[in-house]
Amino acid sequence: MRKQIELLWVVGLFGLSAMVNAQTPSASPLGAGFDGTYRLVSSAKVNATYVTRGGQMGQCPDRSPGPLTIAKGKARYTSATGRQLTGTVGPQGELAMRLVGPPGSNGYRPTEISVDGTIDGSGTVHARQRSNSCSYDFVWQR
Repeated sequence: MRKQIELLWVVGLFGLSAMVNAQTPSASPLGAGFDGTYRLVSSAKVNATYVTRGGQMGQCPDRSPGPLTIAKGKARYTSATGRQLTGTVGPQGELAMRLVGPPGSNGYRPTEISVDGTIDGSGTVHARQRSNSCSYDFVWQR
């Protein structure tokens, strides 16, 4: 009886292993299916105002970044202020980008911009750009 249980356990283990391998997607270059140039179709402010370094209320300006370019899982675009953002695209269309600039004059904290988003099967990118002051929602289309 003990040998039969051991045999069933081994057969079950191999069966489970085969099932897991069958569900594992095949390896492909990271985000390569999303390669191309995406043009901006909309830009919206997430917040209308922010608090300036001097403690005053500032207005968030309208922003229109440049096109988003993706090649071999690497993403890049130029912000409306001329900063070059770079990042990655995952196999499911997950977009993650970040820029940390040098500290400003008078020792102010460095500029930090992060972008998180997704690319859907129709070639539409929905992303949120967050920075030290204002945040924006962007939509690009391939």
